[in-house]
Amino acid sequence: MKKGINVFRKLVLKYQSFLCLGAFSICFPIHAMTLDDALSASLRHESQLELSRLNVGQSAATLEQAKQRDGLKVNLVGQLDYEKIETPSDVFFPTEGNRKGRSLQLQLDYPVYTSGRHRLGIDVAKNQLSARSQGLSDQRSETILNTVMVYTDVLKKKAILELRKKTMSNLQRSLYESQRRFDVGMITRADLAQVLAQVAQGQADVTQAQSNLTISEAQFYQVTGLSAEQLVPISHLPQISNNLDEILSQTKTHPALMQAKYEKQAAEKQFALTKRELWPTVMLTSRAGKQHEASYIGSESNNYMVGVQLNVPLYDDGLNRANIKKARADIDLAEQKIKTLELDLNQRTRTTFAQLQTIRQNKDALQNAIDAASIAFVYTRKEFDLGTKTTFDLLNTEQKLLDVQTQKTVNEQDEIVFVYQLLDQMGRLNDLVPSANQQVN
Repeated sequence: MKKGINVFRKLVLKYQSFLCLGAFSICFPIHAMTLDDALSASLRHESQLELSRLNVGQSAATLEQAKQRDGLKVNLVGQLDYEKIETPSDVFFPTEGNRKGRSLQLQLDYPVYTSGRHRLGIDVAKNQLSARSQGLSDQRSETILNTVMVYTDVLKKKAILELRKKTMSNLQRSLYESQRRFDVGMITRADLAQVLAQVAQGQADVTQAQSNLTISEAQFYQVTGLSAEQLVPISHLPQISNNLDEILSQTKTHPALMQAKYEKQAAEKQFALTKRELWPTVMLTSRAGKQHEASYIGSESNNYMVGVQLNVPLYDDGLNRANIKKARADIDLAEQKIKTLELDLNQRTRTTFAQLQTIRQNKDALQNAIDAASIAFVYTRKEFDLGTKTTFDLLNTEQKLLDVQTQKTVNEQDEIVFVYQLLDQMGRLNDLVPSANQQVN
């Protein structure tokens, strides 16, 4: 009795091992690609990252402009002129005649008071730069997540294709055996027809799985710029808290949300700046020059001037009022964007967390289902050999085993995607990849 049990266990383990090897065996050559390799490639390949980086550079240049806008201005002004003067004949001291002149003047202007516009302009530029930097971080995080998704999708589709091929191989063997049994009258034509239908369906499944894999490999190339030839399965997952409230609290630092907040701050500063467009400006001015006039009497002079100039705009035909209205609308738009992002992040995080928990809770159930299906298949095979089970019964039992194996493969890859999605929603995904990988060719 014990000997029979041991033989049975060996059969079960042998079949499970063979099936798993058929589904998951991947040859790892010397140049096999890991997830880190794929991430490095995608961060170099993604053109949107370069656009985001250029936007950051543009904002940095705008900030420098804002800092230098109201600084000291020094101008050297030279002038050559020709003048003809005519005076009435009854003038006591007529100055009629031609006059040629030339002058050279050094001008210095420095705004000593701008009603706070200079400081506000710098604040606007700083907030815009911070917003663009967060936008770059968000784009990088999205690129990392997309890479993980296409990477795991290729692994999933390859495993499914291997399972479909294994199913097809078993179906072809069953067809051969069924044809022999039919020839000797052990099964009916209806049984043989069922096997033929299963073989046709199996071939269709293989074709569909191959098509799905081709699509996934094309998407992988689009994201990384590399061919998905030999991908190493992801063996280690980052740690994720099991506390939903803790995860939700970390979504407040998501780059997209931080970008929206900086944009709102920039809009508020711009609103304050716009309201001061008609406020006075005090300018310190200085002039030093030399002037020469060639006339019938000739003259030459040097002039020096230091003064303070007050500029108060009085009327602009409603332009400032329109600018204020537009600035206020920008603030309202930024506030609504923040609210929308917060709601969207909250909803997506809750959904992803629930999906991840469901998959992890199903792990043991799936393994138990695989064990049970393996035992059922071994017993069905024995009963088929004894003639108490039909070919159709055997095929159904084997298909159930392959189905749960497929579900396990899908769940393993989906778990990886959900973990990285949560990290993205928590704003932690960029921390997993070295910043050196941000370089774009």
